[in-house]
Amino acid sequence: MKISAKINILSILRWLILSAALIVVVIPLIYLVINSLKLPKEFLSVPPIIFPTEITFEHFEKAFSGKKTLRALVNSLLVSSITTIITVFFATLSAYGLARIGFNARILGLIIILFLLIRYYPRVTTVIPYFVIMKHLGLLDTIWAIIIGHLGITIPFVTWLMLVIINDLPKEIEESAMIEGASVRQRFLYIIVPITSPGIAASAILTAFLSWNEFLIASSVARRKASVLSMSVASYVTDKGILWGQMAAMSIIMILPMILFALFVQKYLIRGITLGAVKQ
Repeated sequence: MKISAKINILSILRWLILSAALIVVVIPLIYLVINSLKLPKEFLSVPPIIFPTEITFEHFEKAFSGKKTLRALVNSLLVSSITTIITVFFATLSAYGLARIGFNARILGLIIILFLLIRYYPRVTTVIPYFVIMKHLGLLDTIWAIIIGHLGITIPFVTWLMLVIINDLPKEIEESAMIEGASVRQRFLYIIVPITSPGIAASAILTAFLSWNEFLIASSVARRKASVLSMSVASYVTDKGILWGQMAAMSIIMILPMILFALFVQKYLIRGITLGAVKQ
Protein backbone atom coordinates (compact mmCIF):
# COMPACT_ATOMS: atom_id res chain seq x y z
CA MET A 1 0.00 0.00 0.00
CA LYS A 2 2.82 2.36 0.92
CA ILE A 3 4.68 1.50 -2.29
CA SER A 4 1.57 2.17 -4.37
CA ALA A 5 1.01 5.55 -2.65
CA LYS A 6 4.66 6.46 -3.21
CA ILE A 7 4.39 5.62 -6.91
CA ASN A 8 1.23 7.75 -7.22
CA ILE A 9 2.94 10.72 -5.54
CA LEU A 10 5.96 10.40 -7.84
CA SER A 11 3.65 10.17 -10.86
CA ILE A 12 1.77 13.31 -9.80
CA LEU A 13 5.03 15.19 -9.20
CA ARG A 14 6.30 14.12 -12.61
CA TRP A 15 3.18 15.39 -14.35
CA LEU A 16 3.30 18.65 -12.38
CA ILE A 17 6.90 19.23 -13.42
CA LEU A 18 6.12 18.41 -17.06
CA SER A 19 3.07 20.70 -17.00
CA ALA A 20 5.12 23.55 -15.52
CA ALA A 21 7.80 23.05 -18.17
CA LEU A 22 5.15 23.04 -20.89
CA ILE A 23 3.66 26.29 -19.58
CA VAL A 24 7.09 27.94 -19.47
CA VAL A 25 7.69 26.97 -23.11
CA VAL A 26 4.21 27.53 -24.58
CA ILE A 27 3.17 30.83 -22.96
CA PRO A 28 6.02 32.87 -24.53
CA LEU A 29 5.16 31.39 -27.93
CA ILE A 30 1.49 32.32 -27.53
CA TYR A 31 2.46 35.83 -26.42
CA LEU A 32 4.76 36.10 -29.43
CA VAL A 33 1.94 35.18 -31.82
CA ILE A 34 -0.42 37.67 -30.13
CA ASN A 35 2.11 40.50 -30.44
CA SER A 36 2.73 39.73 -34.10
CA LEU A 37 -0.98 40.24 -34.83
CA LYS A 38 -1.48 43.51 -32.90
CA LEU A 39 -1.87 46.94 -34.43
CA PRO A 40 1.18 49.20 -33.86
CA LYS A 41 -0.82 51.64 -31.72
CA GLU A 42 -1.87 48.87 -29.33
CA PHE A 43 1.69 48.43 -28.04
CA LEU A 44 1.61 51.94 -26.57
CA SER A 45 -1.95 51.91 -25.25
CA VAL A 46 -2.71 52.68 -21.60
CA PRO A 47 -3.91 50.47 -19.99
CA PRO A 48 -2.02 47.76 -21.93
CA ILE A 49 -3.99 45.66 -24.40
CA ILE A 50 -3.18 41.97 -24.09
CA PHE A 51 -5.25 40.64 -26.98
CA PRO A 52 -5.48 42.48 -30.31
CA THR A 53 -8.75 44.29 -30.97
CA GLU A 54 -8.17 43.77 -34.68
CA ILE A 55 -5.94 41.12 -36.25
CA THR A 56 -3.39 42.46 -38.71
CA PHE A 57 -0.61 40.85 -40.74
CA GLU A 58 1.18 44.09 -41.54
CA HIS A 59 4.15 43.14 -39.35
CA PHE A 60 4.74 40.02 -41.43
CA GLU A 61 4.36 42.05 -44.63
CA LYS A 62 6.98 44.54 -43.43
CA ALA A 63 9.29 41.72 -42.33
CA PHE A 64 9.13 40.16 -45.80
CA SER A 65 9.35 43.45 -47.69
CA GLY A 66 12.60 43.65 -49.63
CA LYS A 67 15.29 40.98 -49.87
CA LYS A 68 16.72 41.34 -46.36
CA THR A 69 14.66 38.59 -44.73
CA LEU A 70 15.04 36.17 -47.63
CA ARG A 71 18.81 36.68 -47.63
CA ALA A 72 18.96 36.12 -43.88
CA LEU A 73 16.86 32.95 -44.19
CA VAL A 74 19.10 31.53 -46.92
CA ASN A 75 22.24 32.41 -44.95
CA SER A 76 20.83 30.76 -41.81
CA LEU A 77 20.05 27.58 -43.75
CA LEU A 78 23.53 27.51 -45.30
CA VAL A 79 25.33 28.21 -42.03
CA SER A 80 23.31 25.64 -40.10
CA SER A 81 23.62 22.93 -42.77
CA ILE A 82 27.36 23.34 -43.40
CA THR A 83 28.12 23.57 -39.68
CA THR A 84 26.13 20.40 -39.02
CA ILE A 85 27.83 18.37 -41.76
CA ILE A 86 31.38 19.40 -40.79
CA THR A 87 30.71 18.99 -37.07
CA VAL A 88 29.21 15.50 -37.30
CA PHE A 89 31.99 14.29 -39.62
CA PHE A 90 34.96 15.45 -37.55
CA ALA A 91 33.39 14.96 -34.12
CA THR A 92 32.40 11.35 -34.84
CA LEU A 93 35.89 10.52 -36.08
CA SER A 94 37.47 12.22 -33.06
CA ALA A 95 35.16 10.45 -30.63
CA TYR A 96 35.91 7.06 -32.19
CA GLY A 97 39.65 7.66 -31.98
CA LEU A 98 39.51 8.80 -28.36
CA ALA A 99 37.27 5.91 -27.36
CA ARG A 100 39.56 3.28 -28.91
CA ILE A 101 43.01 4.70 -28.02
CA GLY A 102 42.80 3.02 -24.64
CA PHE A 103 42.95 5.88 -22.15
CA ASN A 104 42.34 4.97 -18.54
CA ALA A 105 39.15 6.21 -16.92
CA ARG A 106 40.81 9.20 -15.23
CA ILE A 107 42.40 10.59 -18.42
CA LEU A 108 39.21 9.99 -20.39
CA GLY A 109 37.26 11.84 -17.70
CA LEU A 110 39.65 14.79 -17.93
CA ILE A 111 39.22 14.87 -21.72
CA ILE A 112 35.43 14.94 -21.33
CA ILE A 113 35.68 17.77 -18.78
CA LEU A 114 37.96 19.68 -21.18
CA PHE A 115 35.40 19.36 -23.98
CA LEU A 116 32.64 20.62 -21.69
CA LEU A 117 34.78 23.57 -20.53
CA ILE A 118 35.48 24.52 -24.16
CA ARG A 119 31.75 24.29 -24.90
CA TYR A 120 30.57 26.40 -21.97
CA TYR A 121 33.23 29.04 -21.37
CA PRO A 122 32.01 32.66 -21.90
CA ARG A 123 31.97 33.36 -25.65
CA VAL A 124 32.04 37.10 -25.14
CA THR A 125 35.70 36.86 -24.06
CA THR A 126 36.70 35.72 -27.56
CA VAL A 127 34.62 38.11 -29.65
CA ILE A 128 37.32 40.77 -30.17
CA PRO A 129 40.20 38.33 -30.89
CA TYR A 130 37.97 36.38 -33.26
CA PHE A 131 36.92 39.57 -35.06
CA VAL A 132 40.59 40.55 -35.53
CA ILE A 133 41.48 37.09 -36.88
CA MET A 134 38.60 37.11 -39.37
CA LYS A 135 39.54 40.63 -40.46
CA HIS A 136 43.13 39.59 -41.23
CA LEU A 137 41.87 36.53 -43.10
CA GLY A 138 39.49 38.68 -45.17
CA LEU A 139 36.45 36.69 -44.05
CA LEU A 140 34.42 39.45 -42.40
CA ASP A 141 30.80 39.59 -43.55
CA THR A 142 30.94 36.08 -45.04
CA ILE A 143 29.10 32.98 -43.92
CA TRP A 144 32.44 31.22 -43.43
CA ALA A 145 33.34 33.58 -40.60
CA ILE A 146 30.12 32.51 -38.85
CA ILE A 147 30.60 28.82 -39.65
CA ILE A 148 34.16 28.69 -38.29
CA GLY A 149 32.99 30.35 -35.09
CA HIS A 150 30.12 27.89 -34.74
CA LEU A 151 32.46 24.93 -35.24
CA GLY A 152 34.40 26.01 -32.17
CA ILE A 153 31.19 25.60 -30.18
CA THR A 154 29.65 22.51 -31.76
CA ILE A 155 32.63 20.19 -32.36
CA PRO A 156 33.63 19.89 -28.66
CA PHE A 157 30.00 19.34 -27.65
CA VAL A 158 29.29 16.68 -30.29
CA THR A 159 32.65 14.98 -29.68
CA TRP A 160 31.72 14.63 -26.02
CA LEU A 161 28.27 13.30 -26.88
CA MET A 162 29.58 10.74 -29.38
CA LEU A 163 32.47 9.77 -27.10
CA VAL A 164 30.03 8.76 -24.37
CA ILE A 165 27.98 6.74 -26.86
CA ILE A 166 30.89 4.97 -28.58
CA ASN A 167 32.69 4.27 -25.32
CA ASP A 168 29.65 2.31 -24.08
CA LEU A 169 29.59 -0.01 -27.11
CA PRO A 170 30.89 -3.57 -26.55
CA LYS A 171 34.42 -3.87 -27.97
CA GLU A 172 33.79 -7.54 -28.74
CA ILE A 173 31.87 -6.53 -31.86
CA GLU A 174 34.94 -4.85 -33.33
CA GLU A 175 37.26 -7.59 -32.12
CA SER A 176 35.22 -10.13 -34.09
CA ALA A 177 35.55 -7.96 -37.18
CA MET A 178 39.31 -7.63 -36.59
CA ILE A 179 39.64 -11.42 -36.57
CA GLU A 180 37.88 -11.46 -39.93
CA GLY A 181 40.47 -9.00 -41.26
CA ALA A 182 38.43 -5.78 -41.21
CA SER A 183 40.51 -2.59 -41.27
CA VAL A 184 39.96 0.38 -38.96
CA ARG A 185 38.12 2.21 -41.74
CA GLN A 186 35.87 -0.77 -42.41
CA ARG A 187 35.11 -1.24 -38.71
CA PHE A 188 34.21 2.42 -38.39
CA LEU A 189 32.05 2.62 -41.52
CA TYR A 190 30.29 -0.75 -41.35
CA ILE A 191 30.01 -1.32 -37.59
CA ILE A 192 30.31 1.88 -35.55
CA VAL A 193 28.37 4.20 -37.86
CA PRO A 194 25.31 1.92 -38.29
CA ILE A 195 25.13 1.10 -34.57
CA THR A 196 25.50 4.72 -33.46
CA SER A 197 23.32 6.18 -36.23
CA PRO A 198 20.65 7.36 -33.73
CA GLY A 199 23.38 9.18 -31.79
CA ILE A 200 24.77 10.68 -34.98
CA ALA A 201 21.27 11.83 -35.94
CA ALA A 202 20.75 13.38 -32.50
CA SER A 203 24.13 15.12 -32.75
CA ALA A 204 23.19 16.54 -36.14
CA ILE A 205 19.85 17.79 -34.82
CA LEU A 206 21.36 19.47 -31.75
CA THR A 207 24.11 21.02 -33.88
CA ALA A 208 21.55 22.43 -36.30
CA PHE A 209 19.61 23.97 -33.39
CA LEU A 210 22.73 25.50 -31.82
CA SER A 211 23.91 26.98 -35.12
CA TRP A 212 20.47 28.26 -36.10
CA ASN A 213 19.91 30.13 -32.82
CA GLU A 214 23.43 31.50 -32.28
CA PHE A 215 23.68 35.30 -32.25
CA LEU A 216 26.90 36.55 -30.61
CA ILE A 217 29.40 35.27 -33.17
CA ALA A 218 27.19 36.17 -36.13
CA SER A 219 26.62 39.72 -34.93
CA SER A 220 30.36 40.27 -34.37
CA VAL A 221 31.62 39.20 -37.82
CA ALA A 222 28.63 39.69 -40.16
CA ARG A 223 26.87 42.79 -41.44
CA ARG A 224 24.45 43.05 -44.37
CA LYS A 225 25.81 40.47 -46.81
CA ALA A 226 26.09 37.57 -44.35
CA SER A 227 23.31 38.51 -41.94
CA VAL A 228 21.29 35.65 -40.44
CA LEU A 229 17.81 35.50 -38.92
CA SER A 230 18.96 36.01 -35.34
CA MET A 231 20.51 39.31 -36.45
CA SER A 232 17.30 40.27 -38.24
CA VAL A 233 15.34 39.85 -35.01
CA ALA A 234 17.79 42.07 -33.12
CA SER A 235 17.71 44.72 -35.87
CA TYR A 236 14.25 45.85 -34.72
CA VAL A 237 15.79 47.32 -31.58
CA THR A 238 16.52 50.81 -32.91
CA ASP A 239 17.62 54.13 -31.45
CA LYS A 240 14.02 55.35 -31.85
CA GLY A 241 12.56 52.45 -29.90
CA ILE A 242 11.69 48.79 -30.20
CA LEU A 243 9.46 47.68 -33.06
CA TRP A 244 7.64 45.04 -31.05
CA GLY A 245 5.28 43.84 -33.76
CA GLN A 246 7.92 43.35 -36.42
CA MET A 247 10.28 41.76 -33.91
CA ALA A 248 7.57 39.28 -32.92
CA ALA A 249 6.81 38.50 -36.56
CA MET A 250 10.50 37.97 -37.37
CA SER A 251 10.89 35.78 -34.27
CA ILE A 252 8.06 33.54 -35.50
CA ILE A 253 9.68 33.36 -38.93
CA MET A 254 12.91 32.30 -37.23
CA ILE A 255 11.55 29.65 -34.85
CA LEU A 256 8.86 28.12 -37.09
CA PRO A 257 11.30 26.11 -39.28
CA MET A 258 12.99 24.70 -36.17
CA ILE A 259 9.65 23.77 -34.58
CA LEU A 260 8.60 21.90 -37.72
CA PHE A 261 12.03 20.30 -37.95
CA ALA A 262 11.88 19.22 -34.29
CA LEU A 263 8.43 17.66 -34.74
CA PHE A 264 9.71 15.72 -37.74
CA VAL A 265 12.92 14.37 -36.15
CA GLN A 266 11.95 14.11 -32.47
CA LYS A 267 12.00 10.30 -32.45
CA TYR A 268 15.60 10.28 -33.72
CA LEU A 269 16.57 12.86 -31.09
CA ILE A 270 15.10 10.80 -28.24
CA ARG A 271 16.70 7.57 -29.46
CA GLY A 272 20.06 9.25 -29.90
CA ILE A 273 20.13 10.94 -26.50
CA THR A 274 19.20 7.72 -24.68
CA LEU A 275 21.59 5.53 -26.70
CA GLY A 276 24.53 6.08 -24.37
CA ALA A 277 22.48 6.29 -21.20
CA VAL A 278 22.38 2.55 -20.49
CA LYS A 279 25.37 0.23 -20.39
CA GLN A 280 25.10 -2.65 -22.79
